[in-house]
Parts: sequence; structure tokens; C-alpha cells
Amino acid sequence: MKYHKLVENAVKPTGFWGNLMIRSMNKGHSDLTDWALCHIDIKSGDYVLDVGCGGGKTINKLADMVGSGKVYGIDYSDLCIKKAEKLNHKNVLCGKVKLSQASVSALPYEDSKFDHVTAVETYYFWPDKLNDLKEIFRVLKPGGKLLLVFEMLKDESNPDKWKKVEDRLKIEAVSREGIYEMLDRAGYLNIRTYVKSGTTWLCAVAEKE
Repeated sequence: MKYHKLVENAVKPTGFWGNLMIRSMNKGHSDLTDWALCHIDIKSGDYVLDVGCGGGKTINKLADMVGSGKVYGIDYSDLCIKKAEKLNHKNVLCGKVKLSQASVSALPYEDSKFDHVTAVETYYFWPDKLNDLKEIFRVLKPGGKLLLVFEMLKDESNPDKWKKVEDRLKIEAVSREGIYEMLDRAGYLNIRTYVKSGTTWLCAVAEKE
């Protein structure tokens, strides 16, 4: 029962179990995020958006990387935004970090605003994946890059590895080929995918021309 309550709050964390889920995500996704961020070149002065920012740990990492730049974050969950603001309160106060409750399907930003967009362990939950990728494409600058990060890569040697989570949340683990195809259909170029040896970690980097 406890496992079910925790996992169910991965979609839109609320209440007691949502708080536990946010804490778990901040801790559990940290190493995965560090590995994935090595595949994009974030520079001082860059504007970066984190889609599905959760409890704000990735926002914290990005704020250290952008120097004089700015980091924006959105999440569907009001509780996540509150937790992310608390974790990043100094950078929020000085205007380096700006967080908003919003959906990936309707990003509250003008065209061509961001040098990079990151999305850690959130793609599974997007309501319209192709159009949501196109919406991210819209807010990227020409030459800007999208980084998608996944823990749940389909494993041919263990096809039932993620079955319990998939069934409970009505989501699907991803494949390397499937992610490449979706990014290509959404108009991205220079698509590259990486898998960490010995894990089911996957990240994909794609560019707006």
C-alpha cells in the first residue's frame, strides 16, 4: 500500500505522499541527472528551462552552471513548485531562478527564448508527446538543444523490469529508437542518444536548427 501511494504521486505530487515522492525524486535522480548533463554544453549567460522540475534539484544544478544566465522551471504540481522554490530560495530571491506552475503543452514563454531545455524523468507523463516536443521546439533558440533524460529504458534481456511501474501509472518505458523517431518527427536535428553501460539510463540530445 505504501509503495502504491508513493508511486502514484509521481504523476502530480500532492499531500503527505507527494512530499515523500518529491524527496525521493530529488535524491534518486541526482546521479542520473549529473551523468546526462555531461552531454550538453551549458555556458555562463545561457537561459535554460527545466520541464517537470519536480522538487528543484535539477534547477539547483543548472543554476550553478549558467553563471550570469537564468534558469526557469515549470511543473504541473503546485506542491513541486513550492518545494523547488524552497530549495532554490536564494536564486529565486535574486531573480536567477524563476519557477511557474504550467504544462509542457502550453509553455508560458515567447518563441526562441532558451539556449537549452532539460526534461528529467518526465516525458513518460506528457499528454501529447509529439506536440509537446514541438512546443519545446518553439521556445528553443535556433541552435538550442533539448536534453531528455530517462531511467526507464526498455531492457530486452529483462522485458518485465518496469512492468509494475508501467501498469500502476499507465505509462511505458522508452526505447532508444522510439525517442529518436519522436524527436525527428517533431523537427529536431543532430539527434544523439546515449546509454550508460550497465544501466537502463538513457539520454537524448537534439537541436533546433
